[in-house]
Amino acid sequence: MIAAAIEDHDRRSWSEGRASDVQRIWIQDVRELAYSIEDSIDRFLHRVTRDPGASSLRQKGQKLKTMSIRAKFAAEIQELRRKSEAASKLRQLYTGGQSSTPGPSASTFVASSTQTPAADLVGMDAPRDEARLFLPDKCTTVSPSATTIHGFGFAHRRRVPGMFSRRSSGKFKLACKFMIAAVSCDDLVECLKFKRFFIVIDDLRTEYWNAIKNAFPKDMGVSSRVIVTTAIQSIANACSADNGHVYVMRALDEKQSRELFFKQTSLEEYAPAEQVMKKCDGLPLALVTTAQLLQSKCQMTPAGCANVCRYMGEHVENEETLARLKHVLLQNYSSLPGHALKACLLYLSIFPSGHPIKRKCLIRRWLAEGFVEADRRSAVDVATDNFKALEDRSIIKPIDISNNAEAKTCQTHGMMLEFILQKSIHENFITSLYDQAGLPDKIRRLSLHRRKGATRDKMNSNIDLSLVRSLTIFGEVGMHITEFSKYELLRVLDLQECEALNDEHLKKISNLLMLRYLSLGGNITTLPKEISNLKFLETLDVRRAKTEIVPMPIEVLKLPCLIHLLGVFSLPDLRQEMKKLQSFLSKKSNLETLAGFVADQSTEFPQLMREMNRLTKVKVWCRPTTNGRNSFSHLSCPIQEFIQRGTDVNEAPSLSLNFEGCLQDFMDFTLEENSCYLSSLKLHGELQSLPPFVTKLASVTEVCLSSPDQLSGDVLAALSNVRSLHYLKLITTELNFVIEQGALKTLRRLCIVVKSLTHLENQEGALPHLESLWLLCKDLNGLCGVRIDRLGRIKEVTLDDAVSEETRNEWKEAAKKHPRRPTICLVKTKEEVDRMRLEGQIREISHSPAAASPEAENQMQVDSGSEASVVHRKRKLGDLLFLRSRKATGTMTTEISSAGSSRDAIPT
Repeated sequence: MIAAAIEDHDRRSWSEGRASDVQRIWIQDVRELAYSIEDSIDRFLHRVTRDPGASSLRQKGQKLKTMSIRAKFAAEIQELRRKSEAASKLRQLYTGGQSSTPGPSASTFVASSTQTPAADLVGMDAPRDEARLFLPDKCTTVSPSATTIHGFGFAHRRRVPGMFSRRSSGKFKLACKFMIAAVSCDDLVECLKFKRFFIVIDDLRTEYWNAIKNAFPKDMGVSSRVIVTTAIQSIANACSADNGHVYVMRALDEKQSRELFFKQTSLEEYAPAEQVMKKCDGLPLALVTTAQLLQSKCQMTPAGCANVCRYMGEHVENEETLARLKHVLLQNYSSLPGHALKACLLYLSIFPSGHPIKRKCLIRRWLAEGFVEADRRSAVDVATDNFKALEDRSIIKPIDISNNAEAKTCQTHGMMLEFILQKSIHENFITSLYDQAGLPDKIRRLSLHRRKGATRDKMNSNIDLSLVRSLTIFGEVGMHITEFSKYELLRVLDLQECEALNDEHLKKISNLLMLRYLSLGGNITTLPKEISNLKFLETLDVRRAKTEIVPMPIEVLKLPCLIHLLGVFSLPDLRQEMKKLQSFLSKKSNLETLAGFVADQSTEFPQLMREMNRLTKVKVWCRPTTNGRNSFSHLSCPIQEFIQRGTDVNEAPSLSLNFEGCLQDFMDFTLEENSCYLSSLKLHGELQSLPPFVTKLASVTEVCLSSPDQLSGDVLAALSNVRSLHYLKLITTELNFVIEQGALKTLRRLCIVVKSLTHLENQEGALPHLESLWLLCKDLNGLCGVRIDRLGRIKEVTLDDAVSEETRNEWKEAAKKHPRRPTICLVKTKEEVDRMRLEGQIREISHSPAAASPEAENQMQVDSGSEASVVHRKRKLGDLLFLRSRKATGTMTTEISSAGSSRDAIPT
């Protein structure tokens, strides 16, 4: 009921204008009441929770011991009920029970009626020319096809159709041309009968295409065109499904952003204002309105620019000059269905500007916070769908893509982050020690963004931290923050970037009984036995610890609620505890992710792995010995049993094995034909042949083979027999690969990272569904045998940035001749980026939105799983480049923003 009241408040505030002061105060009281109820439940539950396996006598004794706690809890509930009734009476007293809201404000009027003059538009020529290529040169089509223009925040999305039609008049003469904001199928049928037309459906936010597409006349003997603009990717895909195209509006590059921004401020250049400009992420509306704000407030001083930049969210909320920008941001937020999805979005304000956010970690944190609940789907599926919903609406943008083309890390747009940070602070959802001037009396979620050399903490050492549910630390903090005994209700603790963390802190952390998510970094060398106190812990992540291998006590494996165990762990001597531990793992353990363990010649880990019945993801490093005993045959049975559990394609497990320096004999087993499924298989080591079980699987979606030596012809030939393979990555030193006719029929993405590519031939009929081809070889010689004209569905080809100009031109010409005009992209390897940085060709930039590239939505990162890993920034051939770099989560990302555009490279 409380969530419904808050959702109703948000909906009315958006549709009717700013909510009344009484309504806003009442909603804030309702939120605090909800927090108090959850706090009371949390304090009560962990004190009275009983062991379900205990005898009835012990359970009765436990009930008697907790009688006083139960009485106290009942009294708290009565007090909360009294507060709820008092808040309701006060609301009725001041409003008469009506939740009235004032009429639309001036901001709403300005947002809906004011547009940027066409003369002030910047960076429109390239999008116009690129989009024009989707128009038919001849009137050959007999039914209209749709071109969808997709982009976030009205990034000149609405300006393209008009320029599109004006500039196309010479090649596309129309009998009917008009703009429509709302459509009726009957009206369309009547209006368009016997006419050739050019229609623009603007800002489509609900999937109406399937309902209205049949209203367009067919079989007229003439070609027509429909253009749809939308901020939602799924709608763009649906509208362009039938021989249509999706054109993604890119943000302005640095040069274009500078031109547009300083045109509005009537200045040539002004260095202090650049920090404000770069916060706009190249979005034209943000650039124009923030420049107008600086000009109207006479803030073109270093102090004024710093003030605008630091308190941008507050300015967006209150300044009339930014009304259009606020309208767009508020529309994106308010259109989110449900209070839970809005909470998931607001939660992103915990992270600093420009900080990459790992998708899986974010989902696990949402679950630990209790933002999502299971319905007909599991809670994990609901959380995953929430992430996809934010990504679909372009509110969050992928910056790192995994092998299966899903987002691995993401960011929010700079202005969207400022908006949700301001809203989170206003609603006391997040307390940001770096971005927030004053601190509330009750802190629920605390984020500290302190940098080296920053001023002292604003937080008083005696402030109450007992109600904090989430603590995230980036960089240095004061000692009073790491006094973990102050935190009573902590659910999420993220210390992976806390520089002061050491082993001494872990014993105190082990007393945080409500903890569900724990991420550690710093100088952690081992885990204490006291960690057994964390009975509710679901995720333990020590991947950022400086210790290469973390010794793990058996108490970790005995945690009853633990689901995800992430890091590089080694086991102690388990001979005395083996039977008890095996019994627990087989009957009570909830462990699903084990990524991962270092295996040696001991048989203890294999024995335990066989008892972990819920495992869905396993990662194992085989550690070679000095005595030459590098056979790991004792791993064969547990690995085989793990694979055989994957009998449901929707719950297929994932397996990663690193056996470099060891024999692969432990994988020489076979399976019953078509009986098992794997979602992912990653093998790193000296592969002499493809393990026989791989071709027996009913399906394996993703395969990554990494070998320090040349992959043999037998391995490559066997890949053609792998069923339902969608994503394939090959990492090796030298490759000669002939893909025969009919081979790899289901493959959609092929990535090859190689030092020397001798020959790569795709015969006619091979790779019929391939959409993305990555050839990362700096010595690539021309097309090297590849025939992209045989790849009917190809959308992009990605090459190493170090390839010769002649090779680039050959690929450009091949792409121009292809009917789908695939994108030709370049990437830099990590080694090349490091070399350029050492030579001073790349300058280090700060970890802030002001330093991020304005075209960050086009940035992706590839994790190859070896030294050949590449970190890259897409660009089009023929562009003038500005090269910058950013250090992000331990990797070096190369960002390349274009100052021009090329019609030879067509974005998908």
